[in-house]
Amino acid sequence: MRRPSSAALLLAGLLILWGVVAPATAAAPNFPSYDSRYHNYPEMVAEIKATEAAYPSLVHVFSIGKSYQGRDIWAAKVSDNVNVDESEPEVFIDALHHAREHLTTEQALYLLRMLTHEYATSSTVRNLVNSREIWIVFAVNPDGFEYDLTGNPYRAWRKNRQPNTGSSYVGTDLNRNYDYHWGCCGGSSGSTSSLTYRGRAPFSAPETRVIRDFVKSRVIDGRQQIKVHIALHTNDELILWPYGYTTKNIPIDMTTEDYTGLVALGKGMASRNGYKPEQSSDLYVSDGDETDWMYGRYRIFSYTWELYPKDQPTVWQDHYPPDEVIARETSRNRAALLYAISAASCPYSGGGPAMVRRDCGPLYDDFEINRGWTRDPDGTDTATAGLWQVGDPVAVDSLGPKQLGTTVSGRAALVTGLAGATPTTQNDLDGGVTTMRSAPVTLNGAPGPLTFRYYFAHRSDSSSADWLRFYVEADGVRTLVKEEVGAANDDDAAWASAAIPMGAFAGKTVRIVIQANDGAGNSYVEAAVDDLRIQRP
Repeated sequence: MRRPSSAALLLAGLLILWGVVAPATAAAPNFPSYDSRYHNYPEMVAEIKATEAAYPSLVHVFSIGKSYQGRDIWAAKVSDNVNVDESEPEVFIDALHHAREHLTTEQALYLLRMLTHEYATSSTVRNLVNSREIWIVFAVNPDGFEYDLTGNPYRAWRKNRQPNTGSSYVGTDLNRNYDYHWGCCGGSSGSTSSLTYRGRAPFSAPETRVIRDFVKSRVIDGRQQIKVHIALHTNDELILWPYGYTTKNIPIDMTTEDYTGLVALGKGMASRNGYKPEQSSDLYVSDGDETDWMYGRYRIFSYTWELYPKDQPTVWQDHYPPDEVIARETSRNRAALLYAISAASCPYSGGGPAMVRRDCGPLYDDFEINRGWTRDPDGTDTATAGLWQVGDPVAVDSLGPKQLGTTVSGRAALVTGLAGATPTTQNDLDGGVTTMRSAPVTLNGAPGPLTFRYYFAHRSDSSSADWLRFYVEADGVRTLVKEEVGAANDDDAAWASAAIPMGAFAGKTVRIVIQANDGAGNSYVEAAVDDLRIQRP
């Protein structure tokens, strides 16, 4: 047993002062003397709190929730106005889902030190901290963290420490416990004895619920503020993008545009740290993991980083590299971390100038998820059927295609009623007006055009009383910018394009309002919208 140093005694006193531990608390599990450069849980807490004390204008340390055994899951926010929730791109980085992956906590601590210690001396760091909100979680699995250090000297523990009812086996693999395609595809286990036990249900582990609730809290006005996420794991020196649940490069729940951007950003990070970039399922299929959930539920560009070392013959060599490599292997990732944080302003930037112009303006909505649209915002809609919905539409043929089962990108669009029609004269828009209004969008002094794809289909019982309209709402006034009207002819659904100049709204906060109307007395009307953007100029 190593004797406590004077520094350790001082640390213990500080922990008591900060209320992290009580004076009578037994000593926390620790690393062996030959790995003393690693931080145990109390040392981790002490460092992040000391950093907050040294840089109070840049760092806010807080607990985002509790583990199964009641330990705090500590986080730090880093930004120039750290106590203000600014409208800036956000980055989220978390470590230690798996208890034995201690180098991930060291990487998170390195990032905190870099962003604060170099703020005064590095213009790159300073500019990023001034223009981003960066969230760091240092140990998602603190119970497993401490338990792993009670072995001789380690336990090679992976899961959390939550008991499983009716079983002597303890723990859930936190990175198989998220609810996106949970347990779907052979990428996790239903056996409590397995290292990849997925839990009794999605989010059955308190630690994953804590992450879920924090990420959900960053949805403002219906839009997720976190743009880039990195989950730190070990090992094999890889950068992995979604999905893990399927080996398809572009499954139905991913757009080609997103795939191109995800791959480009992943390769851009890998070119800066020498890791191998690949799709998550190229390593192995996993279901219910964090990065699939981040992208699938929120369209966050989410990546798993598998840190040093390369794959080794034993679990001990894989997950317990000597502490002499900590400084080298964490600083190795400096450029890749800075690149990822920079990319949050435009995650599609690696795809080239055309993607930047299309997808990195003030608004890009492919309708794969609902990004803050409100139906019937004024409470005045009159439609009784076929109201606007965001989702995967069913094809409808009524004297020709009237509702398309295909979309412009991905699987979803904004559609007047997703269901099919039985008989085919039902489930279209009926009874009057249905309205959708976007969340607010702030435009700069020279916005690009508003572009979108749409169709407005009807049968010959239609008239000019049926219509599809697009408005820009600013200062409480709605300006009609696009209209399609019905007529007494059969008009089948086919995707068309629109481009609306937005210069008249420069510098304003606007909303996009979309209305469809069945005003011709129970005529047959269908409409849809997809890939709506306000582009960069």
